[in-house]
Amino acid sequence: MRAIVIGSAAGGAFPQWNCGCPNCVAVRAGKEGYLPRTQDSVAITANGDRFALVNASPDVLAQIRATPALWPRAPRHTPIGAVVLTNGDMDHVLGLFSLRESQPLAIYATPAVWRGLEASILLRTLKRFEGQVVFRPIALGEEVALEDAAGAPLGVVMRAFAAPGKLPVHLMGHAAESAEDNVWLSLRDLRDADAKRGSLAYAAACASLEGVDLAGHDAVLFDGTFFREDELVRLGLSKAVAKDMAHLPIESGSLHAKIDARRKIYTHVNNTNPILGPTDERRAVVAAGWEIAFDGMEIEV
Repeated sequence: MRAIVIGSAAGGAFPQWNCGCPNCVAVRAGKEGYLPRTQDSVAITANGDRFALVNASPDVLAQIRATPALWPRAPRHTPIGAVVLTNGDMDHVLGLFSLRESQPLAIYATPAVWRGLEASILLRTLKRFEGQVVFRPIALGEEVALEDAAGAPLGVVMRAFAAPGKLPVHLMGHAAESAEDNVWLSLRDLRDADAKRGSLAYAAACASLEGVDLAGHDAVLFDGTFFREDELVRLGLSKAVAKDMAHLPIESGSLHAKIDARRKIYTHVNNTNPILGPTDERRAVVAAGWEIAFDGMEIEV
């Protein structure tokens, strides 16, 4: 199985359009060691022909343009057969608006996330044509073989588990909190009978490692949003700290956690995070055995 990281930044991308923090200034200036990044998403394939997207970011069209494996191979065609939503955050669902043009898609989401979509104009837009969207509910802990809208197998098996998190901001006060609001995924090739061998864990939004069993996965993509708990406060950008936004900070949370995986990779990196540049923080991350995802990164498991 192969995963292509088509977006590695947190919401707002890098540089963020309205941010003049030192990182954003550096990347706009083309400073060595700083790479622009689009918003978090991963394309998963078992055979190189059919793909499932994990989340659909607002940058999805640019991400497809930058990824030849996702280009059409006929006058009306896409290798993308399904989209798996790990939560209902705007930076994970707004890209669905762009995946229209009479293209049938299977959307995998928990019932809680789906209810959030049903309450918005987003789903009505996607359902303009009969059969354009096929909803496939995610049941926590249950293994499911991903299929496209027509029921053709994509060759990837998935399990979803509750991840410590919170309701999307736009649903607060409009929906009750649920264990289904935010999930992490365990993905593997359908041809691999071993549930952990050759598998990828994706946990890009995670407030805690408590109850999150990442052990034994070949590769782990994990929440790298903030390096420090008070990162935004230090920069004078917000009064909110990492835990207020349901993200586990690297320095005091995941950096030295015992995660048994061949590769440990931070993704969903916020524009303020010092690991985006050639810094002491980045060197500390690498020294601890972690990698930092970048747009276009490929992971073979």
